[in-house]
Amino acid sequence: MSTKEKILSILNSDSLKNDFISGEELASCCQVSRAAVHKAISALREQGFLIEAVTNKGYKLESVPDRIDSDFIEKEILKCGEKCEVLAFDEIDSTNLEAKRQTADKELNRVLFVAGRQTAGRGRMGRTFVSPANSGVYFSLVYKPVAGIKNPAFLTAAAAVAVSRAIKSLYGEDCKIKWVNDVFLNGKKICGILTEGVTNFETGTIDVAIVGIGINVRNSGFDEELSKVAGSVEEIIAGEGKTVPKVSRNQIVSEVISNLLKIYDFYFADDKQEIKRTMDEYRKRSLLTGLEVCVNPIAGLEGKIYKAKVLDVTDEAELLVLTEDGIQKKLFSGEVSLKSSNFANQN
Repeated sequence: MSTKEKILSILNSDSLKNDFISGEELASCCQVSRAAVHKAISALREQGFLIEAVTNKGYKLESVPDRIDSDFIEKEILKCGEKCEVLAFDEIDSTNLEAKRQTADKELNRVLFVAGRQTAGRGRMGRTFVSPANSGVYFSLVYKPVAGIKNPAFLTAAAAVAVSRAIKSLYGEDCKIKWVNDVFLNGKKICGILTEGVTNFETGTIDVAIVGIGINVRNSGFDEELSKVAGSVEEIIAGEGKTVPKVSRNQIVSEVISNLLKIYDFYFADDKQEIKRTMDEYRKRSLLTGLEVCVNPIAGLEGKIYKAKVLDVTDEAELLVLTEDGIQKKLFSGEVSLKSSNFANQN
């Protein structure tokens, strides 16, 4: 570990939060000269770390830069007992597209593509996912189980649970999930998930899953129309008059992926207890259960739209609905819509 890394670790330690440490103490802890400490502090400031210096008190870390850091994310995921290669980009067209490009050239597994901005972010059915800089975080996980993928819907449901767990852990806030791929906080969409598969044409099976996740963190800057249904985590919390915890985008990615890899590993090991736990949590967070929705059975195309009441979510992540003529149906694809006025009541 370099002197700069050691000093940053000390300044950012829990024992030193909101307190100063002298240059002499830093030099002693790192076994270097005071000049080396000064040089390391200057280098950290150049990287965007805000470090306050006060005579006779020493140094205090005020804030850290929020640039996407692949090394940080990899280390944090490893601390949680998971392994994942991380490739970071300040800007990219789409993390899902980049994952597809690289998967086409070589065999990948447990590889994460992360960006601070997307110029061509995508949602389901080719819709645009607004992905501005210094606002959200956008990432795609390539996951290749040995036996292939039989239920892509579970992978999406698991991602929604992983995002919800991360928001709870880092911000203390409870999210709701709109089947199958949207996460809501206080009635506003804060996250979209796009799961795509790479098919083996010889076997007809899905060999690789690419799970794309976009989270609106702060400074959304959405236009008036979009802001009616979407928001950012920190703006929503602040709007409720609460103190917003200091959380970096790197921490969010690390927390989400650590949770997600654990769920996937349990699922493909057929750990029925953990699978049930995941789906029980999904059901508990369901935004739609008990409400009337409009169902389009052919997502993105003109299908026969009908009204139905949402009864439950199955263990296979299907939406169980009751139609107006009393027929129960299990939806494994398609789209459901709910009036935006109902979202605000689902907190």
